[in-house]
Amino acid sequence: MSLRNTLVVFILLIIVGGYALYLNHQPPPEANPKVYHLDAKDIRSIELKSPDRDIVVERAGAGKWNITKPVNAPADSGTVDSIANQIASLEITGTADEHPTDLAPFGLAVPAVTVTVVTTDGKTLPSIMVGRQAPIGNAGFIKVADKPAVVMVAPSFAADVNRHVNDLRSRSLFPALNPLDADRIVMRRATGTLELTRTNDKWMITRPTSYPADNEAVLRLLRLLDNVRLTDFVDDAKPDLGKYGLANPSLAITLYAPDHKDGQTLAFGYVDPKVGSNAVYSRTGTAPDDPVYTVTKDVFASADVGYDDLRDKTVVRFDPSKVSRVTLTGAGLDETVERHGKNQWLVTADGKSAPAEQPVVQSLLDQLHTLTAKAIVEDNLTDPQRYGMVTPAITIAMFDDGGKSLGVVRASLLEITTKPQSSDEKVETRHQAYATTSLDSDVYQIEPQAVQDLRNTADRLHSDAVPTPTPSPTSSPTAHPSASPAASPVAPH
Repeated sequence: MSLRNTLVVFILLIIVGGYALYLNHQPPPEANPKVYHLDAKDIRSIELKSPDRDIVVERAGAGKWNITKPVNAPADSGTVDSIANQIASLEITGTADEHPTDLAPFGLAVPAVTVTVVTTDGKTLPSIMVGRQAPIGNAGFIKVADKPAVVMVAPSFAADVNRHVNDLRSRSLFPALNPLDADRIVMRRATGTLELTRTNDKWMITRPTSYPADNEAVLRLLRLLDNVRLTDFVDDAKPDLGKYGLANPSLAITLYAPDHKDGQTLAFGYVDPKVGSNAVYSRTGTAPDDPVYTVTKDVFASADVGYDDLRDKTVVRFDPSKVSRVTLTGAGLDETVERHGKNQWLVTADGKSAPAEQPVVQSLLDQLHTLTAKAIVEDNLTDPQRYGMVTPAITIAMFDDGGKSLGVVRASLLEITTKPQSSDEKVETRHQAYATTSLDSDVYQIEPQAVQDLRNTADRLHSDAVPTPTPSPTSSPTAHPSASPAASPVAPH
């Protein structure tokens, strides 16, 4: 080979090798180029303009969006975040026509929707015109305003951005605050006002009277208000509140939170009169243009709770560590349990004393401390006979080491018999239990099993002082007649 040919081959090798080295150091080509090179978090506003509507949503802080056109309203942040993510990640999957002379075949002469994005630094990006779906292949047509080509994207993009305003509106009953952050609740009715306040994790009724609240009942209400969503928007244009029963609502709930001192109010009005409707007119806020919407009747029924629903239903509030003496009396029961030392107790019954089992005494105190009513049936006991308080199944009195009363609990267990109305019906028997205390005048309805458990624990303590004799082999049980009046005390066993 001549020197000239050798030099030519050598130069070609250098060129080919250099080009290969250049290609090797280039980033891999983007399989599907993106329409925009930005992150969703860099989007400040989105306009979705269609032939019959024009919607604009704007960021309103971290994780929040507001609709600013055609109405001013909170947006559903999850829905708008999803649209922002779809826009930011939109990829071009192919080119339909580099230089189309007619946009009509692609549905772009009058786009279904035109998407315009403004970034957080104030830059308006070229609009995306959204056309129809491709007749062949899994794609939709779009055109970016500053480029001549009609390109193809994922077919789902058109549905993602072709929205109506109600698709984007927040359906939360309290869009401005999280009900679970509330530290004050005010519930207004024509009959009066109920107010509750939270200190740390404890709720207290402060109006119409001061009383401990049932924390779990309050949390159920707040969880309801947080989780429920409105059903339909009814009226946006400065609605006539009287028409919907919202000028004087049947119930208005205002929630306040540490970062929302002014609070936000949810009002319930008339039931929707349409045949078959299961809706109640409602409204959040007090501004003239706050919309009227509907919620289901079940939502109103669950939110329409009152003083007795939210008050603490603990039957007797005391500190078990302060108890030094307990007396237990009732049918066939008369015993005293006294503390002797830190974890030692002495039980006295039928004139006999013996050490009491500490776990059993602790169980008794725990049962009393956690005794909770199902309902408060009367604020003032008017008929002791009706609730079995003339001869209660068990009466328990607690005293501290100085002899001061810590509270007396009286519990009854009644057998209720329903007489048949015809020969085809059977007699029905059920049990109800009630409790009263020396600390208030309320009548508490409690679980029948709670009374039975207290009697069983008392009997167990009695057996420590007076062991149950072993029956003689020749002895036999004696049958006792029983009766079932309409409502009679039952002796626990």
